Amino acid sequence: MKSTNWKKNLSLCAIALLALQACNTKPSHKQEAKTKQDSTVKATSGAQYAPVNTWIDDFRNFRTAVYQKDIDKQKTYFDFPLNADTTQIWELVYDGAEEGKRPKTFPGTFTEADFVKHQSVIFTEAFTKSLLKEKSEKITQADGYTTPKINDGKDGYYMVASYDKAAKTLTLTLSYPGGIDEEGNYVSEGEYAIIYFFKVENNKYLKFEKVLFAG
Repeated sequence: MKSTNWKKNLSLCAIALLALQACNTKPSHKQEAKTKQDSTVKATSGAQYAPVNTWIDDFRNFRTAVYQKDIDKQKTYFDFPLNADTTQIWELVYDGAEEGKRPKTFPGTFTEADFVKHQSVIFTEAFTKSLLKEKSEKITQADGYTTPKINDGKDGYYMVASYDKAAKTLTLTLSYPGGIDEEGNYVSEGEYAIIYFFKVENNKYLKFEKVLFAG
């Protein structure tokens, strides 16, 4: 009788131990949901960029990176450090800055850390909005593609994207046309443009080359 009770108690202990282990190893509903969510985020992040077969694919990925404010992806379109004199990148950073906030001299280079700090003034809201309206399939046309004018706030703007096949260069020109006076006449005062140059490498990848100002 004692032997039977001993075996019965041992069996009950074994069952209890297995149940305890199952509880400890089975993930909670919250853990399962979090794991699923993390997996979805990673999958979405990796899936938003298309495979690059031509520079048009890379242009589309660049457009996505700018829109998503994906700074890590944006950095791949630059070869840091940049030469400040040939790229005029610091001029772009301080374009429109108040005189007292504009340095008298600029550093000779523009580093990756500088880009992270000033990214929002390199790819401004106006640049982003107009870039989203570019039709990639029309950029290679003889005259490129000009977006519709965006009337945003006081100044309207539009972008002209064109490709120079001989020079293997893509230009993105953010243009601010003149305004209209009280009598409805066109006024050229205040008209200017910021031109971004990207070299096309191996007919596949875009690399920032320089920026110029017109007007």
